[in-house]
Amino acid sequence: MEEPREVRFWRFEEDFGISLLIARLGTGLTPVVPDGDADDARALRDDARLLLDSGLPAETLRTVWRAAAGGQDPGPDVPGLLRRIVESAEGRIAAEAAGSAPGDTVFDGNPPMITVDEPAMRKAVCAEVRAVSHRLTGSDVGTALERVTAEADADLGFRLFLRVVKATPVAVTMERYDRYRAIGDAFGYPACLVHEGLDVHWPRFDDGSLRRRFDDDFGFSLLAGGFYSDLWQHSHTVDEGIRGAVFDYSGLVPGSSAYALLGDTLRLSRSSLSDDALAALWLGATGYGYDPRDEGAGVRQWLHRIAELCVERLREIDPAFTAGAPAPGDSRERDAVLRELREIAPVLTRGVHDSPWYGATTSPWFERSGTLVPALEQVVDQVDPDLGFRLLLRCVRAYEVPVTDEQYARWTALGDRFGYGRKHVAYLADPHAER
Repeated sequence: MEEPREVRFWRFEEDFGISLLIARLGTGLTPVVPDGDADDARALRDDARLLLDSGLPAETLRTVWRAAAGGQDPGPDVPGLLRRIVESAEGRIAAEAAGSAPGDTVFDGNPPMITVDEPAMRKAVCAEVRAVSHRLTGSDVGTALERVTAEADADLGFRLFLRVVKATPVAVTMERYDRYRAIGDAFGYPACLVHEGLDVHWPRFDDGSLRRRFDDDFGFSLLAGGFYSDLWQHSHTVDEGIRGAVFDYSGLVPGSSAYALLGDTLRLSRSSLSDDALAALWLGATGYGYDPRDEGAGVRQWLHRIAELCVERLREIDPAFTAGAPAPGDSRERDAVLRELREIAPVLTRGVHDSPWYGATTSPWFERSGTLVPALEQVVDQVDPDLGFRLLLRCVRAYEVPVTDEQYARWTALGDRFGYGRKHVAYLADPHAER
């Protein structure tokens, strides 16, 4: 039966409820409600009630608890422990309510909802449990986890299963990891809940098929977005901005972000483009947010600095890594990208021209508006059509250039041929998205 539930990431940034408590008990912490607010206490109370109301035998609950806690035994009276947890959580909730002044309104926002098909999710979770049950500590752990999932709650069963897999530990393939993430997404989990602490056998970062794992932008075009206008100066330094572009968020193969940025950077630095063209490209894509020449560095020195930080990151994964010549850009889509660029060029040029002082009679942006499109054309024609297209998308977003439905459809198809992730083009150029 399908039922609407509040997405979990609305209130939590990591694990929560009984699965989080058991993990903390596994480190020797006292079995009480962890520090937190009423939301944490409610999650813990609700999980404990689900286990109590399921009618599962105490030994089944003990088996799951012990496996999720890395072998630490909660003792035979797990139902009694769960009742004490409920009581403690209720006290935390009541104390917070008592601390509110009369008439106070607690702002709860407008939490997004997700539809959960409980029977289907129970089936999916149990299938994953069975797939690795032979690798779990104790022959009865898999059976106990399946019973929690089927007789208590699929969401709770899955979180306890993840705790067991991480505590054992069980190494999983990237394909299995993706299935775990899909289940987590179906429950609305925060991104790190599945990822953190899971032992994944990742492929090497230079596998060309990995770009589809990027949710949206990546490489040099993503870096440009991190230095947009003067806004970046309030959140990070220059080196922090580069490291942000090489950070592998949950779901990415370690090192893949740095490898993508390194390839883009080396293609540009070793290209025949003049320093002036490279400067126009970088400054145009960033809305003139950061000019390395203000610090006395030439634009190719700037590219070298980016490459050094990429190599630094890659050597954390492979100490023997050496940056060689980048693979040449795939030229098969050159003509298609040039057509799209030339069609939107007048609108993009106008967007640069009018930024940021609309209606002004004089502005430094008037001169700047004539340099971006030629620089983009050179990248597409002489360096890499894929990089040129990603930079075009970045500029469309930066200057809020209007895109027609027909252009968007063609760009989506073009992005698919380049192997972009499903949200890449939509994130930067969806004509119906709020900016």
